[in-house]
Amino acid sequence: MSVIVRTVPSTPIRTSVQTWETIVGLLTEAGQEAQAKLTAVTGVAATLIAEEYTSLAPIVVKPARGERVRIYTAHGALALEGEEPPPLATWPLVEAGWSLSLPCAAEDIDEMRDLLEKHPEIEVRDLADGITAAAAPACASAPGTFTINYDELERP
Repeated sequence: MSVIVRTVPSTPIRTSVQTWETIVGLLTEAGQEAQAKLTAVTGVAATLIAEEYTSLAPIVVKPARGERVRIYTAHGALALEGEEPPPLATWPLVEAGWSLSLPCAAEDIDEMRDLLEKHPEIEVRDLADGITAAAAPACASAPGTFTINYDELERP
């Protein structure tokens, strides 16, 4: 199964609420039922984006059919240097049966799960579980970024 990856510039380019609105716009067409469902959880999603959890691990979208989508957010200098994400070829949430998973720190999971109780398509998962930025494909990073392995620098 292939995966589509997008990175959305966030603070200071846009607020966490505006970032979520941009993500909703990537995933849904205006007037779709899924758009209303995602808009209903703006507070939770914006909180997790503001905490920058979505820069460490992606928002994972599993459509009923088709390719999975991973969405990261870029913050600070990476947001300033980043580009707007290109649109997706299709609307992944057009068919019923989709799910969306938001990354969250362990200490906040219970509270966020309580807030999402009425939204069965949307869940939060521990940052330590599953996909992390270290496991993300190279295209998930903002252009021109790289990672330094400090352990390798200290090798004799």
